[in-house]
Amino acid sequence: MSESLVITAESVAKTYRLWPEPAARLKRPLLAGAARLFPAGSGTRAKLEASAAACFRDFRALEPLTFQVRRGEALGIIGRNGSGKSTLLQLIAGILQPSHGAIATHGRISALLELGSGFNPDFTGRENVYLNGAILGLSHADMERLFPSIAQFADIGDFIDEPVKTYSSGMMMRLAFAVAVSVQPDVLIVDEALSVGDVFFTQKCFDRIREILAAGATLIFVSHDMAAVQNLCSRCLLLHNGRLIHDGAPEECVARYFSLHRGAASEHAVAGTHQTVNTAARSAALAHDLLAGAKSRIGDREFEFVAGAVFDAHGTPATEFELQQQARIHLLLRAKTAVRRPSVGLQVHDRMNNLVFAAGTPQLRFDLPALAAGQEILLEFRLTWSVQPGVYTLSFDAAEFDADNPNVGHFHDRVGGVGPFTISHHAPGALPFYGIAKLPMEISYA
Repeated sequence: MSESLVITAESVAKTYRLWPEPAARLKRPLLAGAARLFPAGSGTRAKLEASAAACFRDFRALEPLTFQVRRGEALGIIGRNGSGKSTLLQLIAGILQPSHGAIATHGRISALLELGSGFNPDFTGRENVYLNGAILGLSHADMERLFPSIAQFADIGDFIDEPVKTYSSGMMMRLAFAVAVSVQPDVLIVDEALSVGDVFFTQKCFDRIREILAAGATLIFVSHDMAAVQNLCSRCLLLHNGRLIHDGAPEECVARYFSLHRGAASEHAVAGTHQTVNTAARSAALAHDLLAGAKSRIGDREFEFVAGAVFDAHGTPATEFELQQQARIHLLLRAKTAVRRPSVGLQVHDRMNNLVFAAGTPQLRFDLPALAAGQEILLEFRLTWSVQPGVYTLSFDAAEFDADNPNVGHFHDRVGGVGPFTISHHAPGALPFYGIAKLPMEISYA
């Protein structure tokens, strides 16, 4: 393995043999043994072999997949429940062995998988800390040195000397994470554990993960929190039904993830309420279209963006704005097929590609009519740049809304990395705020 590679997977697959009942485990070898008593090709042998094969069925939890992870990478793994994420993590961690292919790892792996995994419920928190250290190959002296920082990070007080079986799920996660990040791992694996616990500890966890990444460690991060995946990870794997269907930028993987679930939109033509598209505004959007310079674009384009243009409050095309100035974003869309419940949204990203803000027609309570094939709509989003001075990009989504799963829907067209837009602060006498974005706030004497 190259020194820069910490994980190499070659055609790795995992198959589980499922038995309908415990007796089938005994029945199968008996039938297989009886079949061998008869000559090959005989009808009796064939029947017995068929009966033996019917005693079980194979379930392929993970289809063959190949990938590599380099030192210092932050790799996200996403997919719906049952897609094979946890199976892949257990293969990487060495908890499971592949049925096919090979997986090689380099360096110390610290895995935070199922909540409480690796903990003995009858041992105290302190005893489990030392036990986990021994499992990871650390000496008792090493753990003596690390224990104060682990206890301080977990911050569970006197419960550190109580049996783990008395812990709440949040306390369990605190201690498990404190151990995982304190043993100086080369590879840190986190599987949904951060969904448990209070917001303050979660923030502390993300800060520590960033410190570990900055020190050159590798992160394997699994979560259904797509914002966290895009914020932490530089690369992503998308799994679906045990198959690797995309390996690439987190934004593209997330877009494909959402598109795996298509809402119950009608496949037949719908008679939408036709909105008249302003001819002059349409021409202006086409003339000043910024979509051609977008960094990414995916989707089936059945409901697509034709043009996207950004103007200032006076209607002048602009990519530079003063803090608190308004941008008017014109989006021209066309339905190639009938769209029953169209939805359009935009996202604002900062220079580090952190999501600053996102909203769309559902959140703004702006119901769009059903669209017939060939119909166009032209929308104007009015956005006030209440953000820190800096450089930002916009992304746009054209989707079909699903009321039961408002964050899932079916994304037909996702355009990412439109811009950049520079936000400046030159107004005399006014001070910029601190933080990512400005929230509405007033002050008075109580």
